[in-house]
Amino acid sequence: MSLRRRIFAGGALATAAVVLTACGSQGIYSLPLPGGPALGARPTTLHLQFSNVLDLVPESSVRIGGATVGKVESIGIAADGWTAEVTVKVRDGVTVPADARAQIEQSNLLGEKYITLVSAGGSDGRSLPSGATIPATQNKTTAGIEEVLGVLSLVLNDGGVGQLKPIVDELNTAMSNPRQVRSLITQTDELIKGLNEQRGDITRAIDGLAALSRRAQSQTTQISRILAELPRGTAVLNQQRPEIIEMIKQLDRLGTVGTDVLSRSQQETIENLLALRPTLRALAGAADDIVTALPFVATFPFPDAGVDAIKGDSMNLFISLDTRLINQLEALGAGKPAPTYVPPKYGPGSGRGGNR
Repeated sequence: MSLRRRIFAGGALATAAVVLTACGSQGIYSLPLPGGPALGARPTTLHLQFSNVLDLVPESSVRIGGATVGKVESIGIAADGWTAEVTVKVRDGVTVPADARAQIEQSNLLGEKYITLVSAGGSDGRSLPSGATIPATQNKTTAGIEEVLGVLSLVLNDGGVGQLKPIVDELNTAMSNPRQVRSLITQTDELIKGLNEQRGDITRAIDGLAALSRRAQSQTTQISRILAELPRGTAVLNQQRPEIIEMIKQLDRLGTVGTDVLSRSQQETIENLLALRPTLRALAGAADDIVTALPFVATFPFPDAGVDAIKGDSMNLFISLDTRLINQLEALGAGKPAPTYVPPKYGPGSGRGGNR
C-alpha cells in the first residue's frame, strides 16, 4: 500500500471514530473544557426547572457567590412536557441550601450565560440532597442583552413615543383650566371624606350581603325547587289572564265609585268627627280612671287578686260569717261619727296630679 493510501485510510478511521463517539454522547458539549471545575468523586446532582433557558448550553458554569462550583450537565424537557429542565453537577463538599433558587445570568455584555445559586436565608442549615429538583416557580431568568437592545430599538425608532403624544396632549388639555382642576380635586376630596365617614355603614352592608349570600347558599335546594315551580306558576297565571284583567277593571270601577261616595259624604264625615269631639274629651278626662280600671277588665267580675284562686272552671272560696249582733250594728255605723271623705289613691282627686 502506498503512503498516500495509508494516510487516507488513517484519516478515514479517525473520522469514523469521532463520529461513533459523538453518536453515543452529547457531541461537542461532552468534551471537557480546559480549566473547568473539578467536581470530585461524588458531586451533587440537581435538576433546575425554568420557563425559558435562553441560549444556555451544556458545560456552562454554575456559581455560588460568584465562585464557580459546578457545571451544566444537560438541558432537556421536564416531565410536564412544557418546562425546561437543566441538570447540573455541583462539586463534592459544596453545600447547597434547601431554600436555594437558581438564576440564569450573563457574565458581561457579550459573555457567556451561567447559572447562579442564591439562598433566601430560611433554610435553617438544611441542604438539598443529590437528585433534588428546584421548580420553575423558584427560579428566574434575567433579561438578556437581546431583550434590552430590542426595547431600546423600539424606543429609538419612535415605536412608543408617537403613541405617548396623544396622551400628553389630552393631559395638557385637561390641565389647562386650573379652576376646574381645583374644583375636581375638591369634589374628589369631599367624596373620599364622605366614603370614609360611611365606612361603618359600607362594612355593615357588605357583611349583610355576605350573610345573605351564605343564607342563600344554605337554601340552594329550596331556591332550586322554587325556580323549577316558577314556569308552572307562570303558565297558570297566563291561563287566568282574562280573569285577572277583569278583576283589575272591577277594581278601577270600585275606585271610581269609592271616590264619588267620599266626595259626596265629605261634609257629613267632617260633621260626625266634630260631633265625636265631646266624647273624646270626656275619655281624655277620665284617662287616669280608665288606666286604673283596665287591670279589672281581664278578670271581671272578680278582682285580679282572685286569679290565683281560680283553677280552670272552678274557684276556691272561703267565707267568714260573723253572727254577733253588736258587730253587725257597728258595721252599719251605729254609734259611730259621720263618715269622712277619703280621696282615691289614684285619679284626679288623689293629689298626685295629671296622668301617671
